[in-house]
Formats: sequence, structure tokens, C-alpha cells
Amino acid sequence: MFTDKFQLRVPLLRLLVGLLITVVPISLIALYAVARSDDSMKEMVGSHFQSIAIVTAGDVSQFVNDRVISAGTLAANPIITEACGTANEQYGGISPEAIQERMQRVEKIWNTAAGDAMAREMLGSRASKVLNQYREIDRRFLRITLTDRSGAVIAATHKTLDYYQADEEFWQGVYSNGRGAVSITDILYDEVTKSNYIGLGVPVMAPGSNVLVGVLDALIEVSSLFPIVHRAELGRTGRILLLKADGTVIQAPDTSLSMNVKSGEFAAIRDAGGLASINLRGHLATTVGGVPAIVAYASTGLQEHYPKLGWSIVVAQDSQEALAPTRVIVRLISFMALVGLAMVTLLAMYFSLHRERDYTDIKALRTGVKTS
Repeated sequence: MFTDKFQLRVPLLRLLVGLLITVVPISLIALYAVARSDDSMKEMVGSHFQSIAIVTAGDVSQFVNDRVISAGTLAANPIITEACGTANEQYGGISPEAIQERMQRVEKIWNTAAGDAMAREMLGSRASKVLNQYREIDRRFLRITLTDRSGAVIAATHKTLDYYQADEEFWQGVYSNGRGAVSITDILYDEVTKSNYIGLGVPVMAPGSNVLVGVLDALIEVSSLFPIVHRAELGRTGRILLLKADGTVIQAPDTSLSMNVKSGEFAAIRDAGGLASINLRGHLATTVGGVPAIVAYASTGLQEHYPKLGWSIVVAQDSQEALAPTRVIVRLISFMALVGLAMVTLLAMYFSLHRERDYTDIKALRTGVKTS
């Protein structure tokens, strides 16, 4: 009975050299790739977040611009322009001083019984009915007020606190020295109505001309904007924030304007030099509240036309969750590379300790010396 045996004998030195040539370079390359892949993943996730920020910022800008167009359309309504023109005719031939004196007389009685009678007549006018109809169509318009060229209230959806509006900074911004300009306030919060709103004013121009005949201003509720901000889903630690120019949170998960909270993400971006210009956008890996995070940002660009609306969108997520899909693979590759290096190191140590050495027979050497 014969037994065939096949034995492969590989010298230990050759095995060690082979592993040094193959395993060590591959392991080192794998570790280098792992180190670079972490940065690459942060870059990819940051770019994705930046895209979300840009799209959301565009939607916010569109929301505001749509309201401006709506107000401008209302200001061009023939009944509105006619009401302004008719109101301005009463000032013909009267000096500015006399007009101012008349305004002060009415202002003094505005919040009295006589003023209430004037207000009821004003609120029953055709122009006021148009304003109320428009507010019924678009409930985001909370209050609308129309004044003539001199600043007197001639139509409204409500009785205003003051009859004379021209001494208000906001009114002057819309009047713009008779040229007319769109003016928008920063977002405000009303504690009584629990409303977030902006003040929007547009000039009323005479039909077919650039002659300003009045000012239309409105308070616009902006809470319908917030679902747009939170449209994207980013996991447990992901968040999208709408911020004011100073970093105050307008809207974010579990945070609202009424809390008057500053954004930690904004501070990190500011320290990195971001959001320094109107149309800036970007992303970075940073630390927010002591937790590593990936943060992206994009300005809405509204400040270019409306100086008080320095709003921006920030998208952020904790790095651990953002990079979780690749962390298992990265750790497995790192483990395998380190195991390979460790095995080669141990084999080299074993070879170093157990390699065969050539010994000289000292006794024979001495005998040979004596014989000679």
C-alpha cells in the first residue's frame, strides 16, 4: 500500500520577504486610503448639505419675493391708485406747514370718539374693502394700510394706532424722498398673537407714470415659510436652520424666534470666515457644542435688495451619524490592514529569534592549530 504525500516546503526567509513585498505595501496603502476616505466622505456629505442649503435658501428668497409681487399688484389696483389720487387733491394750494398742522389736529383726536367716527368712515371706503378682500384671499397678509403722499391713512383693514404715518422710519423708507422703494423689516415676533411677521411696504404710483401718490404697507405672517425650511429629512441629529444676520434662530427643530437663541452653528461658520458676504455659500467640518459636525450654509441673497433681511440657511449633522454608512467598512479595512502588519511583524520577530546560525567548532579549530 502506497501513500502519496505532497509536501510544499517554503523557506521561512523567502516567506518573510514575500510578505514584506506584498502585505506591507498593501496594508500601508489601505491605511492611507482609509485616512483619505474619511476626508472624502466629509467633503461629499458637506457638498450634499450645501446643495440642500442652496435650494432651501432659494425657496425662502422666492417666498419673500412672491409677497413683494403680491403687494405690488395690490398697490397697482385702480381703486387703490384712485383713492390716493383723490386724497392728494385736497392738498392742492396748501403749504407744507398747513398740511402738517392739519395732520397734527387729526392726530390729536384720532384715538377719541371723534377719531373713531373718522376711522369707521375710512374703513368703509372702496379702497378699504379692496384691502379686506385681498386679505381674505391671502391670509398671510395680517394687516394692510394705505396712506396718501403726505402720510395720512386713507384706507386700511383695521383702525391704525396713528393717523399720521410719515414720521415713521419705515414709511420714510418706502417714500424714499418721493422716488418710492420697496422696504422690508426684519422678522418680528408678536407675543399677543404668537405670530412671526415681516413689515412690507411698497410705493403706490400714478398709472402710467413714476409719480408716487401713496404708500401701501402690510404685516405679513411668515410661519407658512417654516415647512419649506424643514422639508428635507436628515436623520436623528440632522437639522436645518433659518437664521437672521446676527445668528439668531428664526426657525429650527425645537427652536423658534420667540426663544431668542443664537445658533452654535453660526458661530462656528463665522469663526471659519463664512457668511461674510451676501451671496456666500460653503461647507466645513467643525465642532458645534463640543460635538464634531458637518455644517453647510447658504445666504438667501435677500440682503442685496432688502438690507434688513440678512437671512441664511444652515444645514448640519453630527459627524458620527453623517458618516455612519461608511464607518463599518472603513473600520473593517483598517482592522484587516493592521492585522496584516501585525502578522508580518510577528513573523519577522520569530525569524529573527529562531534563524539558524553558522557556528565554528572551536575545539577543532584549536586542534588544527596544535597539529600545524
